[in-house]
Amino acid sequence: MSEQWSSPNLLPKKILFVDGITRSGKSMVAPVVSSYKKTYTFQHQAIVDNLMPLIKKGSISHNAAKSIITFYFNQNLYNLNISRQINLRPDDNSSVLNDKDYQLFKKNLKKKEGDYVISEIKKRNYLPIYLTHDLLAMINDFEKLKFPYQIIYTYRHPIDNIFSLIKRYEKVKANNKLKYNYNNPRIYGMMIKKNNILMPYFAAGKEKYFLSLNHAEKYVFYYLDSLKNAISNYKNFSKKKKIFFLRYDDFATDTNKELKKISKFFNLKISNFTKKSLRLNKLPRKIDIHYREEKKKILQKMLKKEYYNELIKISKKYENKSLF
Repeated sequence: MSEQWSSPNLLPKKILFVDGITRSGKSMVAPVVSSYKKTYTFQHQAIVDNLMPLIKKGSISHNAAKSIITFYFNQNLYNLNISRQINLRPDDNSSVLNDKDYQLFKKNLKKKEGDYVISEIKKRNYLPIYLTHDLLAMINDFEKLKFPYQIIYTYRHPIDNIFSLIKRYEKVKANNKLKYNYNNPRIYGMMIKKNNILMPYFAAGKEKYFLSLNHAEKYVFYYLDSLKNAISNYKNFSKKKKIFFLRYDDFATDTNKELKKISKFFNLKISNFTKKSLRLNKLPRKIDIHYREEKKKILQKMLKKEYYNELIKISKKYENKSLF
């Protein structure tokens, strides 16, 4: 009989995950959502992102994974409420310097720790907000953990998303003189090792094919893998009311309209800080359609024909609002 791993639980009635493919707009959305009343400052995390592939592959049991994640949430909420391990880097989008409760964080630096903090957390009942990657692509496995959650799933125009991935992670590509290897400690995603080469977990079972792709095609491989799994998992997901879909273009260009939808869906109210958050995140903003067309031409030269054609096909669905 397998052990029934468990843990104490400090979780509130609901957790909000801002989820999506890497570079899909989560960091644009999360700061604004965490400006709402009765929400914690949004936070990056790696624990959910890295345990989910292990669960999916059967490398860890559901109850063991749930215990580890719960321990993380417990510690994180406790530390937030005594201003321990908070982000004070001014240029980080998750810095508490840009949060509505910054003065409270300053005040709590002098707060004594103790069990009384737990009672305060439960009474306060604020909404924790965490950024996740590709959670919807594994949502049916995550549902088995029975956390009280809801999700904002952000998705971006495929051309913009792929182009942003390539531009953002240009420094980690292998050049023609070096063997591809994900051997960089600043990459916090779950990996596999094949023939002494580190690769992202989503390449498992297709390692040889993945290594045959060029730099840009590797990002398309990831993008298509995550998006297709997200679509198929959502299609078979029985609790669709937990998921709120948010197109990047809609939120960027018609921000106030989308904020009203978010308020209604999650029963949240904007605060006096929300307008400032919009300014800090340069919202609303214009989408450069002409630049998108230039990106298409660049990607067409970088990608094999079948990859490029598939991106164009998905792009049309995005533009017609029919991806999900």
